[in-house]
This record gives sequence, structure tokens and C-alpha cells, in this order.
Amino acid sequence: MNNRKRVLMGVLLITGILLTACGGGNNTPVSDSGSPTDASGGSAAAPVTVDLTLDPANLPSDNANAAAIYLYEGLVRLQSGTVEAALAETVTISEDGLDYIFTLRQGVTFHDGTLLTADAVILNFNRWFDPGDANRGAGSYAAWAASFGGFKGEVTEDGKPKSHVDGIEKQDEYNLIVHLNAPDVDLLTKLTDPSFSIISPAMFAGGDGGTGPYKVVAANGDTLTLEPFAGYWDAASIPSKAIEVPAP
Repeated sequence: MNNRKRVLMGVLLITGILLTACGGGNNTPVSDSGSPTDASGGSAAAPVTVDLTLDPANLPSDNANAAAIYLYEGLVRLQSGTVEAALAETVTISEDGLDYIFTLRQGVTFHDGTLLTADAVILNFNRWFDPGDANRGAGSYAAWAASFGGFKGEVTEDGKPKSHVDGIEKQDEYNLIVHLNAPDVDLLTKLTDPSFSIISPAMFAGGDGGTGPYKVVAANGDTLTLEPFAGYWDAASIPSKAIEVPAP
């Protein structure tokens, strides 16, 4: 990865998320409206180990996708056609559009109790991007290839990187930089794809491991029982009741 040093300047405040666009950076509309529902404490049941068919980066079926939207979240999300804050509170874009600095919400925990940090996000990105990553498993990561053109180390016939993404770099515990090979004005919109949800590194080998408002508490083969997650970072949006969804 090329550790570029770039001058960041100027601040644009968009409702609910701070998007700093430097010079000609992309001013993507971002809001943080949320979807308030009745709050509930839920239970403290231990995470249920489920097959990695629930891995949001490699969802194999409509049933898996239907379950995943309750369990997982990305750095940003799409609400009524607008990119809004999710696990990242702010995004800072370099003047040349090649560096995106994401500042994470603090105090967010995964369903398994793991704290959301820059390290956790970087482990997810490397799993998606790097075919040689130890956490990659056997998935095809088709959504990554479709959105970003290719994977780490892949080049075109003229020797240029296929992927729009050059790599990801940690600044500190709650700040990280996504480096691009070329400007991509749709980067934030692409990252709203559920395939780019962040899961707990402790659950790469199987399990729930999301940060969403529901967690898996039972799996009987035909259905998954999802219960409100009492530790959800947006307390006003904790659901009031458990639900059942078809198993993947």
C-alpha cells in the first residue's frame, strides 16, 4: 500500500454525519435519520454459532440476505436513496479524491461483545480485498469484484491494478484510511451494499458477529430466531420484539 500524505482542508457539515470534502472532493449527501422503534432490553443470550452462509460478504440465497439485513451494518448505509451514517460517524475525503478517512463511532460492540475498532474494520476489508488473506475462506467475494473491479495483486493487460482500491491503513483506534488507485465518486454508495457489512473478527469462522439491532438466538434448521440486541449503539432504534426469519 502506498502510504500517501495528503493535505486535508475545509469542512462540510451534512445532517448527522460530517463529510469533509477537500478541494474537488465528492460531496455525497449523507444523513443520519435512523428508524426509531420501541426500546427493549432483550436478553443476554450467548451468540449462536451458525454456518458462514450468513457471512454478509458471501450471501448464497435470498433467505440469507433477508436475515443479514437485521444483523449486520456497514460503515455507511442507504436510506431513501441517501447515504447516511452507520458505523462511521464522519468521512473525510482528500483533495484528489484518492483517500477516504473514516472515523468510527466509539462504544459500538458486536453481538459477541467484541469492540468495534479500526483493527476490526481493516480485518474485514483485507478479507474482501486480498485473495491471500488468512481470514478469506472459500468465498468468491463477487460483490467486491463487481463494485471495485478486482482484488489485490490483479492487474490489467497494461499492468495497471484492476481494483479501484489500493489498500486500507490504520491511523489510530477509531480512524482508518481507504486508499484508492483512482477517484471513485460512488465509493460511499458502493459501501452501502450489505455485502460490505462489518462483522466481528472473532466470528470469521462461523457465527453471527454483527452490530445490528437484532442478534441470532436460535437456529432450528428451518428458521432463525432473532432477538433485539440490548447493546445496540442506537438505543432509540432497539426493536421491541423477537422475530423469526427463514434459515439460509
